[in-house]
Amino acid sequence: MDIKQGAESADSDAVVLNDVIVTGRENQTLTNRQFVNSCIYLAIYEADKRYNSDRQPSEWFDRFVGTFWSTGWGLEDEPVDIVMPQFSGSVQRIWKESAGRLLTHSQTVQVDAAMASIEKDALLLKKFVSLEGRIYKSQIVPMRSNSLGGLEIVLSQIRLLKSVFSPTFLFWQIHQPMSQLDLRARKLVIKRRDIEASQAVVEKAIREIPYKLEEYPI
Repeated sequence: MDIKQGAESADSDAVVLNDVIVTGRENQTLTNRQFVNSCIYLAIYEADKRYNSDRQPSEWFDRFVGTFWSTGWGLEDEPVDIVMPQFSGSVQRIWKESAGRLLTHSQTVQVDAAMASIEKDALLLKKFVSLEGRIYKSQIVPMRSNSLGGLEIVLSQIRLLKSVFSPTFLFWQIHQPMSQLDLRARKLVIKRRDIEASQAVVEKAIREIPYKLEEYPI
């Protein structure tokens, strides 16, 4: 698999990988950034092979998380799993009240900054806002180093079935009319020695993926 990487992405705090937003990269080593990217690419591919994320978001997310687990990541804390069929209000607020409990304050600030940048970038916005249909979705993956030298990430999935067609902005900071909101999150950790043990296996697996995946700095 080839990864098309923007020239600035190596130094960016956040990037978009398809509809996945990765934050907290700025102070990470190149090895850590590449390992997390590779795990995300593999997890997307494995989940997409089995499930349609529009129609089967829960099953898709379980497979997405399960691929990380199979590559050496461990599960921590209780999962977040929320389905609100008659939601109205702020997606940002609900995410912070639920998935946000798995993050530090600085990580939630990083996510807000990334979302604000996407809303200002017309090309990136098209990755999240379809001109057809009303399903708005993304995966958010904040990452950080822990005190033992390992990595922590939080995988969170947001899926919004909007009742009003509005293709010109992202769902994050806009007050939503009556819609269905699905929100899932899971915290994962991996030790330094397990990263080193898993890297070759993950890299071999993604080389067999038959299409390119692109990375955009934000």
